[in-house]
Amino acid sequence: MVDSTAKIHYGRDREEYAKWIQRESPSLARDYINKLNKYLWGKKANTPEELRRIVDSIPLTSAGTPDRKAYLAIRSYINFLVATGRIRKSEAIDFKAVIPNIKTKARPESAKVISAEDIREIIKDVKGSRPEVIHARKLYLKLLAFTGLRADEVRELMNQFDPKVLDNTFKAFGIPEEYREKIAVYDMERVKLPQRKHQTKRGYIAVFPVELVEDLKKFKASGYKLRKDNTYKRTMLKHPERHKDLALFRKFFQNFMNDNVMSTVPNPPADAMHLIEFLQGRAPKNVGGRNYRWNVQNAARIYYHMVDKLKEELGILEL
Repeated sequence: MVDSTAKIHYGRDREEYAKWIQRESPSLARDYINKLNKYLWGKKANTPEELRRIVDSIPLTSAGTPDRKAYLAIRSYINFLVATGRIRKSEAIDFKAVIPNIKTKARPESAKVISAEDIREIIKDVKGSRPEVIHARKLYLKLLAFTGLRADEVRELMNQFDPKVLDNTFKAFGIPEEYREKIAVYDMERVKLPQRKHQTKRGYIAVFPVELVEDLKKFKASGYKLRKDNTYKRTMLKHPERHKDLALFRKFFQNFMNDNVMSTVPNPPADAMHLIEFLQGRAPKNVGGRNYRWNVQNAARIYYHMVDKLKEELGILEL
């Protein structure tokens, strides 16, 4: 008979933990639940020594490294036990002491470099079982490069895309109509992000070449949906080992804009660098002490004057 009074007893707590982690850390919930299902299901521990034996049984990853995410998941479960009054904080400290604390190494700046040619080669290497899958994956990568947004944000922008939001964004923020000839501006506060715990955390827009609007409509019409697990590099590319981290697309965008904005945009705003951060969702609504409407208008103006240079540098629209 299973001891339901055990301090560490994930099988007993799984349903309640799943609700808790989805509230506390939505972006991590799926990964943590999967890890706990794999390594804690059917096991229990009353002492740190018993938990250590469970932790020691967790195998290395396929890369031959300790499973950091599994350790973080167990730490998260212990936090849940404290939050729900199942164990005391002092007990949690003792339990966590037997879980390895694997820290990630900061990536040197020289390792964060990705070129436009690297990005083109990645898009050319896309694979898929059906034409709509290949189209979706290429569009996803193009939007990563052209918007500088995070992967989760681009996925949900595509999945929830509504052409009417483009019209509403231009009207709501007073963006000049002539900008429509070159750029699309999408209010990202209209996109529900599962990982956004605090709904008012950031306000920002997605701006991209107008040519991609028809591609977004085609994607929506296909019925295909993007998920985290079907947009991994190893899932999307024929030769993932040959290519750089897709997260570097965001760094490329930031570097390119910072390097060229002052020389390309007529009468650039004094806080142009902050507005580039605003475009990427890095800055609070009141960045630079300006109001939000002003930020949207000027971020769109910067992109409008930068888009031709960005398209020329990337050379990916026709891929």
